[in-house]
Amino acid sequence: MGGRTALLKQDGFSFDLGPTALNMPNVLTALFADCNRNIQDYIKLVSLDPLYSLYIEDIIFSPSADQDRTKREIASLFPGEEEHYDRFMHDNAKKMIYLLPLWQEPFSSLWSVFRLRTLRALPSLTLGNHLIDELAKYFEDKRLRLAFSFETKFLGMSPWETPGAFSVIPFAEHYFGIFHIVGGINRLTHAMSEIVQENGGTIHLNQRVQQINTAAKKITSITLENGETVEGDYFFLNADYAYTMSHLFSQTKAPVSLKKLDKKKYSCSGFAMYLGLDTTLPLNVHTVLFPSDFRIHMDEIMRQQIIPEDLSIHLTYPAAVDKTVAPRNMSTLRILVPVPNNDSKINWEQERSALRQLILKTIEKKLDFVDLESHILTEKIITPHDWEKDYHIFKGAIFNLTHQLSQLGPFRPNKIPAIKNMKIVGGASHPANSLPFILESANIVVRQFNKEIT
Repeated sequence: MGGRTALLKQDGFSFDLGPTALNMPNVLTALFADCNRNIQDYIKLVSLDPLYSLYIEDIIFSPSADQDRTKREIASLFPGEEEHYDRFMHDNAKKMIYLLPLWQEPFSSLWSVFRLRTLRALPSLTLGNHLIDELAKYFEDKRLRLAFSFETKFLGMSPWETPGAFSVIPFAEHYFGIFHIVGGINRLTHAMSEIVQENGGTIHLNQRVQQINTAAKKITSITLENGETVEGDYFFLNADYAYTMSHLFSQTKAPVSLKKLDKKKYSCSGFAMYLGLDTTLPLNVHTVLFPSDFRIHMDEIMRQQIIPEDLSIHLTYPAAVDKTVAPRNMSTLRILVPVPNNDSKINWEQERSALRQLILKTIEKKLDFVDLESHILTEKIITPHDWEKDYHIFKGAIFNLTHQLSQLGPFRPNKIPAIKNMKIVGGASHPANSLPFILESANIVVRQFNKEIT
Protein backbone atom coordinates (compact mmCIF):
# COMPACT_ATOMS: atom_id res chain seq x y z
CA MET A 1 0.00 0.00 0.00
CA GLY A 2 1.27 3.45 -0.86
CA GLY A 3 3.84 2.84 -3.59
CA ARG A 4 7.05 4.56 -2.49
CA THR A 5 5.27 5.66 0.71
CA ALA A 6 5.09 2.01 1.71
CA LEU A 7 6.08 -0.24 4.59
CA LEU A 8 9.21 -2.33 4.17
CA LYS A 9 9.22 -5.15 6.71
CA GLN A 10 12.15 -7.51 7.13
CA ASP A 11 13.05 -9.95 9.92
CA GLY A 12 10.89 -8.18 12.50
CA PHE A 13 12.12 -4.68 11.61
CA SER A 14 9.91 -2.02 9.96
CA PHE A 15 11.10 0.73 7.63
CA ASP A 16 9.59 3.50 5.56
CA LEU A 17 10.54 2.65 2.00
CA GLY A 18 10.45 6.28 0.86
CA PRO A 19 9.58 9.50 2.73
CA THR A 20 10.48 9.48 6.42
CA ALA A 21 9.64 13.04 7.51
CA LEU A 22 6.34 14.87 7.45
CA ASN A 23 6.08 18.63 7.09
CA MET A 24 3.05 20.94 6.72
CA PRO A 25 0.68 18.63 8.66
CA ASN A 26 -2.13 21.14 8.00
CA VAL A 27 -2.45 19.58 4.52
CA LEU A 28 -3.11 16.20 6.14
CA THR A 29 -5.51 17.43 8.80
CA ALA A 30 -7.51 19.27 6.11
CA LEU A 31 -7.65 16.11 4.00
CA PHE A 32 -9.04 14.05 6.87
CA ALA A 33 -11.46 16.85 7.82
CA ASP A 34 -12.79 16.85 4.24
CA CYS A 35 -13.62 13.18 4.82
CA ASN A 36 -15.35 14.04 8.12
CA ARG A 37 -12.58 12.33 10.05
CA ASN A 38 -10.21 13.34 12.84
CA ILE A 39 -6.67 12.48 11.83
CA GLN A 40 -5.79 11.66 15.45
CA ASP A 41 -8.21 8.73 15.35
CA TYR A 42 -6.07 7.11 12.65
CA ILE A 43 -2.43 8.08 13.17
CA LYS A 44 -0.27 9.43 15.98
CA LEU A 45 1.89 12.44 15.05
CA VAL A 46 5.04 13.13 17.06
CA SER A 47 6.54 16.61 16.78
CA LEU A 48 10.32 16.35 16.48
CA ASP A 49 12.59 18.52 18.57
CA PRO A 50 15.22 19.08 17.33
CA LEU A 51 14.02 19.03 13.74
CA TYR A 52 17.28 17.35 12.73
CA SER A 53 21.00 17.47 13.45
CA LEU A 54 23.19 18.84 10.66
CA TYR A 55 26.91 18.00 10.65
CA ILE A 56 28.42 20.80 8.55
CA GLU A 57 32.19 21.16 8.55
CA ASP A 58 33.17 21.83 12.18
CA ILE A 59 29.71 22.40 13.68
CA ILE A 60 26.57 20.45 14.60
CA PHE A 61 23.46 22.56 14.07
CA SER A 62 20.24 21.23 15.59
CA PRO A 63 17.40 23.70 14.96
CA SER A 64 14.23 23.39 17.00
CA ALA A 65 10.51 23.58 16.33
CA ASP A 66 10.66 26.37 18.93
CA GLN A 67 11.92 29.41 17.02
CA ASP A 68 13.27 31.10 20.15
CA ARG A 69 15.36 28.01 20.86
CA THR A 70 16.60 28.01 17.28
CA LYS A 71 17.63 31.65 17.64
CA ARG A 72 19.67 30.75 20.71
CA GLU A 73 21.29 27.88 18.80
CA ILE A 74 22.15 30.23 15.93
CA ALA A 75 23.50 32.86 18.33
CA SER A 76 25.76 30.20 19.85
CA LEU A 77 27.10 28.79 16.59
CA PHE A 78 26.80 31.81 14.28
CA PRO A 79 26.99 34.94 16.48
CA GLY A 80 25.11 37.89 14.97
CA GLU A 81 23.06 35.78 12.56
CA GLU A 82 20.10 35.29 14.93
CA GLU A 83 18.49 38.57 13.88
CA HIS A 84 18.86 37.53 10.25
CA TYR A 85 16.86 34.42 11.12
CA ASP A 86 13.98 36.60 12.31
CA ARG A 87 14.04 38.51 9.03
CA PHE A 88 14.14 35.27 7.01
CA MET A 89 11.11 33.88 8.84
CA HIS A 90 9.16 37.15 8.56
CA ASP A 91 9.80 37.59 4.83
CA ASN A 92 9.06 33.97 3.96
CA ALA A 93 5.82 34.03 5.94
CA LYS A 94 4.64 36.73 3.51
CA LYS A 95 6.01 34.76 0.57
CA MET A 96 4.08 31.68 1.70
CA ILE A 97 0.82 33.67 1.78
CA TYR A 98 1.25 34.54 -1.90
CA LEU A 99 2.55 31.16 -3.05
CA LEU A 100 0.09 28.92 -1.20
CA PRO A 101 -2.84 29.71 -3.55
CA LEU A 102 -0.64 28.83 -6.54
CA TRP A 103 -0.01 25.37 -5.09
CA GLN A 104 -3.73 24.82 -4.68
CA GLU A 105 -4.82 25.81 -8.19
CA PRO A 106 -4.38 24.03 -11.52
CA PHE A 107 -1.98 25.33 -14.15
CA SER A 108 -3.71 23.68 -17.07
CA SER A 109 -2.22 25.99 -19.71
CA LEU A 110 0.29 28.79 -20.17
CA TRP A 111 -2.57 31.29 -19.87
CA SER A 112 -2.90 30.25 -16.21
CA VAL A 113 0.22 32.29 -15.54
CA PHE A 114 -1.75 35.48 -16.23
CA ARG A 115 -4.34 34.93 -13.51
CA LEU A 116 -4.51 37.76 -10.98
CA ARG A 117 -3.33 35.52 -8.14
CA THR A 118 -0.31 34.43 -10.15
CA LEU A 119 0.61 37.97 -11.13
CA ARG A 120 0.33 39.09 -7.50
CA ALA A 121 2.70 36.29 -6.50
CA LEU A 122 5.36 37.10 -9.12
CA PRO A 123 7.53 39.22 -6.77
CA SER A 124 7.55 36.30 -4.31
CA LEU A 125 8.81 33.95 -6.99
CA THR A 126 12.11 35.90 -7.00
CA LEU A 127 12.55 35.08 -10.67
CA GLY A 128 16.18 34.88 -11.75
CA ASN A 129 17.41 34.11 -8.24
CA HIS A 130 18.54 30.67 -7.19
CA LEU A 131 17.90 29.51 -3.64
CA ILE A 132 21.49 29.96 -2.52
CA ASP A 133 21.36 33.58 -3.77
CA GLU A 134 18.10 34.16 -1.93
CA LEU A 135 19.61 32.86 1.31
CA ALA A 136 22.66 35.08 0.85
CA LYS A 137 20.31 38.05 1.40
CA TYR A 138 19.84 36.83 4.96
CA PHE A 139 22.77 34.72 6.14
CA GLU A 140 26.43 35.64 5.90
CA ASP A 141 27.85 32.31 7.06
CA LYS A 142 27.89 29.80 4.19
CA ARG A 143 27.32 26.94 6.64
CA LEU A 144 24.04 28.52 7.71
CA ARG A 145 23.02 28.94 4.07
CA LEU A 146 23.59 25.22 3.59
CA ALA A 147 21.51 24.49 6.70
CA PHE A 148 18.58 26.28 5.07
CA SER A 149 19.02 24.77 1.62
CA PHE A 150 20.04 21.11 1.97
CA GLU A 151 16.37 20.10 1.55
CA THR A 152 16.68 20.81 -2.17
CA LYS A 153 18.41 17.47 -2.62
CA PHE A 154 14.97 15.99 -1.88
CA LEU A 155 13.78 17.92 -4.91
CA GLY A 156 16.65 16.20 -6.69
CA MET A 157 18.46 19.49 -7.30
CA SER A 158 21.33 21.64 -6.13
CA PRO A 159 20.54 24.88 -4.20
CA TRP A 160 22.69 26.64 -6.84
CA GLU A 161 20.06 25.62 -9.44
CA THR A 162 16.81 25.57 -7.43
CA PRO A 163 14.56 28.65 -7.91
CA GLY A 164 14.62 31.14 -5.04
CA ALA A 165 10.88 30.66 -4.43
CA PHE A 166 11.72 27.36 -2.71
CA SER A 167 13.04 29.22 0.33
CA VAL A 168 9.53 28.56 1.65
CA ILE A 169 10.50 24.89 2.17
CA PRO A 170 13.01 25.51 5.00
CA PHE A 171 10.65 28.20 6.28
CA ALA A 172 7.79 25.68 6.45
CA GLU A 173 9.97 23.23 8.39
CA HIS A 174 10.86 25.87 10.95
CA TYR A 175 7.32 27.29 11.12
CA PHE A 176 5.15 24.15 11.08
CA GLY A 177 7.77 21.76 12.46
CA ILE A 178 8.69 18.26 11.30
CA PHE A 179 6.69 15.25 12.40
CA HIS A 180 7.13 11.52 12.72
CA ILE A 181 4.16 9.18 12.42
CA VAL A 182 4.32 6.31 14.91
CA GLY A 183 4.93 3.18 12.86
CA GLY A 184 6.25 5.26 9.98
CA ILE A 185 4.77 7.47 7.26
CA ASN A 186 3.47 4.29 5.65
CA ARG A 187 0.74 4.40 8.34
CA LEU A 188 -0.71 7.44 6.54
CA THR A 189 -1.51 5.49 3.36
CA HIS A 190 -3.02 2.70 5.45
CA ALA A 191 -5.21 5.24 7.25
CA MET A 192 -6.34 6.67 3.92
CA SER A 193 -7.14 3.17 2.64
CA GLU A 194 -9.25 2.52 5.75
CA ILE A 195 -11.38 5.58 5.01
CA VAL A 196 -11.78 4.57 1.35
CA GLN A 197 -13.00 1.15 2.43
CA GLU A 198 -15.25 2.59 5.15
CA ASN A 199 -16.98 4.50 2.34
CA GLY A 200 -17.46 1.42 0.18
CA GLY A 201 -14.35 1.68 -1.99
CA THR A 202 -12.31 -1.35 -3.03
CA ILE A 203 -8.52 -1.37 -3.25
CA HIS A 204 -6.78 -3.94 -5.45
CA LEU A 205 -3.19 -4.86 -4.60
CA ASN A 206 -0.55 -7.17 -6.10
CA GLN A 207 -2.00 -6.81 -9.59
CA ARG A 208 0.59 -5.25 -11.87
CA VAL A 209 -0.68 -3.21 -14.82
CA GLN A 210 0.83 -4.51 -18.05
CA GLN A 211 -0.87 -2.31 -20.66
CA ILE A 212 -3.07 0.78 -20.84
CA ASN A 213 -5.55 0.44 -23.70
CA THR A 214 -6.85 3.50 -25.57
CA ALA A 215 -9.31 4.36 -28.34
CA ALA A 216 -10.69 7.66 -29.62
CA LYS A 217 -8.52 9.73 -27.23
CA LYS A 218 -9.75 7.83 -24.19
CA ILE A 219 -8.46 5.07 -21.97
CA THR A 220 -10.89 2.18 -22.40
CA SER A 221 -9.32 -0.34 -20.02
CA ILE A 222 -6.16 -1.59 -18.40
CA THR A 223 -4.73 -5.07 -18.88
CA LEU A 224 -3.21 -6.74 -15.83
CA GLU A 225 -0.23 -9.07 -15.81
CA ASN A 226 -2.53 -12.06 -15.25
CA GLY A 227 -4.38 -11.21 -18.48
CA GLU A 228 -7.46 -9.73 -16.81
CA THR A 229 -8.90 -6.56 -18.38
CA VAL A 230 -10.38 -3.84 -16.16
CA GLU A 231 -12.65 -1.28 -17.81
CA GLY A 232 -13.39 2.19 -16.49
CA ASP A 233 -14.94 5.54 -17.34
CA TYR A 234 -12.24 7.69 -15.75
CA PHE A 235 -8.64 7.10 -14.67
CA PHE A 236 -6.23 8.81 -12.30
CA LEU A 237 -2.53 8.20 -12.86
CA ASN A 238 -0.42 8.25 -9.71
CA ALA A 239 2.29 5.89 -10.91
CA ASP A 240 5.60 7.40 -12.00
CA TYR A 241 4.55 9.64 -14.89
CA ALA A 242 7.52 9.19 -17.26
CA TYR A 243 7.75 5.46 -16.63
CA THR A 244 4.04 5.05 -17.40
CA MET A 245 4.21 7.07 -20.60
CA SER A 246 7.25 5.14 -21.85
CA HIS A 247 6.34 1.63 -20.69
CA LEU A 248 2.59 1.10 -20.26
CA PHE A 249 1.39 2.37 -23.63
CA SER A 250 2.49 0.66 -26.82
CA GLN A 251 5.34 2.51 -28.60
CA THR A 252 3.00 3.45 -31.45
CA LYS A 253 0.27 4.71 -29.12
CA ALA A 254 2.27 6.57 -26.45
CA PRO A 255 0.22 9.75 -25.78
CA VAL A 256 3.30 11.99 -25.54
CA SER A 257 6.52 12.32 -27.50
CA LEU A 258 8.98 9.87 -25.98
CA LYS A 259 11.90 11.88 -27.38
CA LYS A 260 10.70 15.03 -25.59
CA LEU A 261 10.01 13.00 -22.46
CA ASP A 262 13.57 11.68 -22.43
CA LYS A 263 15.00 15.19 -22.84
CA LYS A 264 13.28 16.59 -19.75
CA LYS A 265 15.41 17.24 -16.68
CA TYR A 266 15.19 14.53 -14.05
CA SER A 267 16.31 14.47 -10.45
CA CYS A 268 19.19 12.58 -8.97
CA SER A 269 18.64 9.12 -7.57
CA GLY A 270 19.43 7.61 -4.19
CA PHE A 271 21.46 4.72 -2.82
CA ALA A 272 19.32 3.49 0.09
CA MET A 273 20.32 1.16 2.91
CA TYR A 274 17.82 -0.27 5.41
CA LEU A 275 19.57 -1.70 8.48
CA GLY A 276 18.09 -3.64 11.40
CA LEU A 277 20.47 -3.26 14.34
CA ASP A 278 20.94 -5.31 17.52
CA THR A 279 21.58 -2.12 19.50
CA THR A 280 20.36 1.45 19.95
CA LEU A 281 22.25 4.56 18.87
CA PRO A 282 22.60 8.09 20.32
CA LEU A 283 20.88 9.72 17.33
CA ASN A 284 17.98 12.07 16.70
CA VAL A 285 15.32 10.92 14.24
CA HIS A 286 17.02 12.82 11.39
CA THR A 287 20.74 13.41 10.98
CA VAL A 288 22.44 14.83 7.89
CA LEU A 289 26.18 14.47 7.29
CA PHE A 290 27.45 17.07 4.81
CA PRO A 291 30.38 16.67 2.43
CA SER A 292 33.23 19.15 2.77
CA ASP A 293 32.11 21.02 -0.39
CA PHE A 294 28.38 20.62 -1.02
CA ARG A 295 28.47 22.52 -4.32
CA ILE A 296 31.14 20.24 -5.82
CA HIS A 297 29.26 17.25 -4.42
CA MET A 298 25.99 18.22 -6.16
CA ASP A 299 27.83 19.07 -9.39
CA GLU A 300 29.37 15.59 -9.41
CA ILE A 301 25.93 14.04 -9.03
CA MET A 302 23.87 16.25 -11.34
CA ARG A 303 26.33 17.34 -14.06
CA GLN A 304 29.31 15.01 -14.07
CA GLN A 305 27.09 12.06 -13.09
CA ILE A 306 29.73 10.31 -11.06
CA ILE A 307 29.63 8.84 -7.56
CA PRO A 308 31.17 11.41 -5.18
CA GLU A 309 34.02 10.29 -2.95
CA ASP A 310 32.82 12.76 -0.30
CA LEU A 311 29.24 11.78 0.45
CA SER A 312 26.11 13.51 1.67
CA ILE A 313 24.29 11.11 4.00
CA HIS A 314 20.79 11.37 5.48
CA LEU A 315 20.21 9.06 8.44
CA THR A 316 16.70 8.30 9.67
CA TYR A 317 16.53 6.75 13.13
CA PRO A 318 12.86 6.48 14.20
CA ALA A 319 13.69 4.53 17.37
CA ALA A 320 14.62 7.88 18.97
CA VAL A 321 10.87 8.49 19.41
CA ASP A 322 9.17 5.29 18.20
CA LYS A 323 9.55 1.87 19.85
CA THR A 324 7.24 0.08 17.39
CA VAL A 325 9.69 -0.27 14.50
CA ALA A 326 12.13 -2.78 16.02
CA PRO A 327 12.30 -5.50 18.68
CA ARG A 328 13.11 -4.49 22.26
CA ASN A 329 16.56 -2.91 22.71
CA MET A 330 17.08 -2.93 18.95
CA SER A 331 16.56 -0.27 16.27
CA THR A 332 16.34 0.52 12.58
CA LEU A 333 18.53 2.86 10.54
CA ARG A 334 17.59 4.09 7.07
CA ILE A 335 20.50 5.60 5.14
CA LEU A 336 19.91 7.63 1.99
CA VAL A 337 22.80 8.90 -0.15
CA PRO A 338 22.10 11.09 -3.23
CA VAL A 339 23.75 9.62 -6.33
CA PRO A 340 23.35 10.08 -10.10
CA ASN A 341 20.28 8.70 -11.84
CA ASN A 342 20.53 6.02 -14.50
CA ASP A 343 21.46 8.46 -17.26
CA SER A 344 24.93 8.02 -15.78
CA LYS A 345 25.18 4.42 -17.07
CA ILE A 346 26.88 3.49 -13.78
CA ASN A 347 27.04 -0.27 -13.23
CA TRP A 348 25.47 -0.43 -9.78
CA GLU A 349 26.11 -4.13 -9.36
CA GLN A 350 29.83 -3.39 -9.58
CA GLU A 351 29.72 -0.25 -7.43
CA ARG A 352 27.34 -1.52 -4.76
CA SER A 353 29.82 -3.15 -2.36
CA ALA A 354 32.44 -0.39 -2.46
CA LEU A 355 29.85 2.36 -1.95
CA ARG A 356 28.28 0.44 0.93
CA GLN A 357 31.67 0.25 2.66
CA LEU A 358 32.38 3.94 2.04
CA ILE A 359 29.00 4.90 3.54
CA LEU A 360 29.53 2.86 6.71
CA LYS A 361 33.09 4.16 7.16
CA THR A 362 31.94 7.77 6.67
CA ILE A 363 29.20 7.36 9.28
CA GLU A 364 31.58 5.74 11.76
CA LYS A 365 34.16 8.49 11.30
CA LYS A 366 31.83 11.50 11.45
CA LEU A 367 29.65 10.19 14.30
CA ASP A 368 32.46 8.46 16.20
CA PHE A 369 30.74 5.07 16.02
CA VAL A 370 32.77 1.89 16.49
CA ASP A 371 32.22 -0.98 14.04
CA LEU A 372 28.64 -0.23 13.01
CA GLU A 373 28.66 -3.23 10.70
CA SER A 374 29.00 -5.70 13.58
CA HIS A 375 25.56 -4.60 14.84
CA ILE A 376 23.70 -5.24 11.57
CA LEU A 377 21.23 -8.12 11.91
CA THR A 378 19.35 -7.58 8.65
CA GLU A 379 19.95 -5.38 5.63
CA LYS A 380 18.42 -4.32 2.35
CA ILE A 381 20.01 -2.11 -0.29
CA ILE A 382 18.18 -0.36 -3.13
CA THR A 383 20.31 1.10 -5.92
CA PRO A 384 19.21 3.44 -8.75
CA HIS A 385 19.02 0.36 -10.99
CA ASP A 386 16.65 -1.28 -8.46
CA TRP A 387 14.48 1.85 -8.24
CA GLU A 388 13.91 1.66 -11.98
CA LYS A 389 13.64 -2.12 -12.39
CA ASP A 390 11.70 -3.09 -9.26
CA TYR A 391 9.84 0.13 -8.40
CA HIS A 392 9.18 1.40 -11.95
CA ILE A 393 10.79 4.83 -11.53
CA PHE A 394 11.97 6.39 -14.79
CA LYS A 395 15.79 6.54 -14.86
CA GLY A 396 15.71 5.74 -11.13
CA ALA A 397 15.06 9.47 -10.56
CA ILE A 398 13.36 9.06 -7.20
CA PHE A 399 12.54 12.78 -6.84
CA ASN A 400 10.97 12.90 -10.31
CA LEU A 401 11.20 15.91 -12.65
CA THR A 402 13.46 18.67 -11.40
CA HIS A 403 11.99 22.01 -10.38
CA GLN A 404 13.65 24.67 -12.51
CA LEU A 405 11.29 27.33 -13.87
CA SER A 406 10.99 25.58 -17.25
CA GLN A 407 9.42 22.59 -15.45
CA LEU A 408 7.10 24.35 -13.00
CA GLY A 409 3.39 25.27 -13.11
CA PRO A 410 2.00 24.95 -16.64
CA PHE A 411 5.21 23.21 -17.76
CA ARG A 412 4.61 20.19 -15.55
CA PRO A 413 2.54 17.32 -16.99
CA ASN A 414 -0.89 18.26 -15.66
CA LYS A 415 -2.93 16.93 -18.55
CA ILE A 416 -2.43 15.06 -21.82
CA PRO A 417 -4.48 16.30 -24.80
CA ALA A 418 -4.27 12.85 -26.38
CA ILE A 419 -6.24 11.36 -23.46
CA LYS A 420 -9.47 13.01 -22.34
CA ASN A 421 -10.47 10.78 -19.41
CA MET A 422 -7.29 10.72 -17.31
CA LYS A 423 -5.85 13.07 -14.72
CA ILE A 424 -2.30 13.05 -13.38
CA VAL A 425 -1.28 13.30 -9.73
CA GLY A 426 2.04 12.82 -7.98
CA GLY A 427 5.53 14.24 -7.87
CA ALA A 428 5.74 14.99 -11.60
CA SER A 429 2.58 17.10 -11.64
CA HIS A 430 1.85 20.57 -10.28
CA PRO A 431 2.75 21.84 -7.71
CA ALA A 432 5.91 19.81 -6.91
CA ASN A 433 7.52 16.75 -5.42
CA SER A 434 7.31 15.94 -1.65
CA LEU A 435 4.35 14.54 0.23
CA PRO A 436 2.35 17.71 1.06
CA PHE A 437 2.65 18.94 -2.53
CA ILE A 438 1.66 15.53 -3.89
CA LEU A 439 -1.47 15.60 -1.74
CA GLU A 440 -2.24 19.08 -3.08
CA SER A 441 -1.92 17.72 -6.63
CA ALA A 442 -4.60 15.18 -5.74
CA ASN A 443 -6.84 17.90 -4.28
CA ILE A 444 -6.53 19.87 -7.52
CA VAL A 445 -7.54 17.01 -9.82
CA VAL A 446 -10.40 15.91 -7.56
CA ARG A 447 -11.89 19.41 -7.69
CA GLN A 448 -11.48 19.43 -11.49
CA PHE A 449 -13.07 16.00 -11.80
CA ASN A 450 -16.03 16.97 -9.60
CA LYS A 451 -16.70 20.00 -11.80
CA GLU A 452 -16.60 17.88 -14.93
CA ILE A 453 -19.12 15.31 -13.72
CA THR A 454 -21.66 17.74 -12.23
